[in-house]
Amino acid sequence: MGEEIQKPVEKDTGKTVEAAPKTESSSPEKPKHEQRRWAMISGGLMTLAFSFLLALYAPLELFFTNTDEFRFGFSALCPELLQLFGLLLIAGMAAFAFCYVLYDRLFDVVLMAGLIVYVCTYVQGMFLVSNLPPVDGSPIQWSSYRAEMLQSLILWAVVFVAVVLMVRFLGMKRMYKVASGLSAFFTAILLVTLVTVCLTNDGLAPKPEAVVTDDEMLTMSEDQNLVVFIIDAADASTFTELMETDDPEFREILEDFTYYPNTVAAYPFTRQAIPFILSGQWNENREPFFAYTDKAYETSPLLNRLRDEAYRIGIYEEEVDYSGEGIYDFENVHQSRFVFSSTKKLLKAEMKLVWFKYAPFPLKRFVRVDMQEFNRLLQLEDGAEVFSPNNGEFYGALCESDVERVSDRCFRFIHIEGAHVPFRYDQNVNLIPEEEGSYPLNMECSMTILKTYLQKLKDAGVYDNTAIVVMGDHGYGYNREIPIVGRMNPVMAVKGIGERHEMNTSQAPISFEDLQTAYDRLLDGAVGEAVFDAREGDDRPRRCLLFFYQEENHMMEYVQTGHASDIETMIPTGVVYDAPRNGPGGGKPGGK
Repeated sequence: MGEEIQKPVEKDTGKTVEAAPKTESSSPEKPKHEQRRWAMISGGLMTLAFSFLLALYAPLELFFTNTDEFRFGFSALCPELLQLFGLLLIAGMAAFAFCYVLYDRLFDVVLMAGLIVYVCTYVQGMFLVSNLPPVDGSPIQWSSYRAEMLQSLILWAVVFVAVVLMVRFLGMKRMYKVASGLSAFFTAILLVTLVTVCLTNDGLAPKPEAVVTDDEMLTMSEDQNLVVFIIDAADASTFTELMETDDPEFREILEDFTYYPNTVAAYPFTRQAIPFILSGQWNENREPFFAYTDKAYETSPLLNRLRDEAYRIGIYEEEVDYSGEGIYDFENVHQSRFVFSSTKKLLKAEMKLVWFKYAPFPLKRFVRVDMQEFNRLLQLEDGAEVFSPNNGEFYGALCESDVERVSDRCFRFIHIEGAHVPFRYDQNVNLIPEEEGSYPLNMECSMTILKTYLQKLKDAGVYDNTAIVVMGDHGYGYNREIPIVGRMNPVMAVKGIGERHEMNTSQAPISFEDLQTAYDRLLDGAVGEAVFDAREGDDRPRRCLLFFYQEENHMMEYVQTGHASDIETMIPTGVVYDAPRNGPGGGKPGGK
């Protein structure tokens, strides 16, 4: 029917005819390229997640939730943390890129190890922090945290096995996406949490610019002075034991003083005790802490009398919890701003704090957190010297300075680290390893400082016209069955103007409630044994408000019905003072 179409016959030349190149888009190069892209994404997101957690979230979350523990504000801290964030981000990116170029399997191992560490760190820091050891400087008994250590080990084992199984059954291509998703998801959660914590705690609020300096600390009047010298955590029972058995020199240090070993403190921790010592006003959790302290400083009988009589007033506290303009009545308080003296040391201190919270429990013991590290790095923009209560720094400055005499009458309220934990001083105020230190050694160190201070006054010829109160803000409950109750018997010794005699001891039942009357009488010229109304043998119940470490929103009223050192006669009345939820009583933990 039609002609058959003839196909041209190729001539056999012995050459192989090559197939035309494929033009399909499903080239094997594309999956490989896509896998490489996901590997880079996962490494970048993992680095970003780690950098955000360690450099921004962890330090800022700790700062926002404990903002009153720090003397500096967000504006001083944030630029330093951003530097750390940038350094970690660059270093992490470079490390992942190096591993990928060197050997892609090494990249996979490092990425999966990073995923394990990141997830465990996240869970440890977010959910396993209900029973962290205290960071107030007291020795940590790590054997008491076996349950927490076991939890950490179980967490790491479970996450490790889970990641290994996922790699085995999902393959690395899918694990890149898993690592990327978890990094992005957890970072988003942390970012939302951080913003919430910041807003809840008013974390961006500027810190008061009233800064306590050491200006005029050794300026004393040729006319009349009143000094209140606070030795932190100075316990009367321990002092008495040392004075009677180990170091009779203590009695010589307090010659001219009347010693009152039967004294009951008002509170077991510094932050509540100091405004009470200066004002006699009880804090019963009925109002926010700063509202209480503002009222205490403004209505203080002592401070108001000193203002009325034109005394030069110096309050040498690590930080004065007073937000009113009256704080500038204290001649050593400057309006200035804190900056850090060393970014490197600041970031090291921050990382130690982050490690303490986020590291597995068995590894926490390898860092020693000292909250005072932050304060020691602070300096003022105007060049003034920040007051430091640190025993070594205070003693060094004291030894290098002399008393300056002026005609104006002076009041000096000086509060040093004293016998407070950590136990790191010998009797000559030398730093020693904490394992070699002890509470009695810290007490001896404190008395060396006091002796030097008193000698400075004597050398300048102002000792005799100076009334002096030496006291602890609270005692110390070491080796006590009930540590908080054991803190309520502080040292108390008083010297009036012109007194010269051997040290007297009075077992009169004294309370911190008596201090305002004592100050008045000292200003009027009374001697140490006449400043209190109580006498030896008096039956006198004395009130105090107790709370446990970091639980100042729940205060319990006790009455001491016997000697101040006897915990058996410290009786709870059943009255409690609870701060309303999200209301009064807030503030930093009473850690001293």
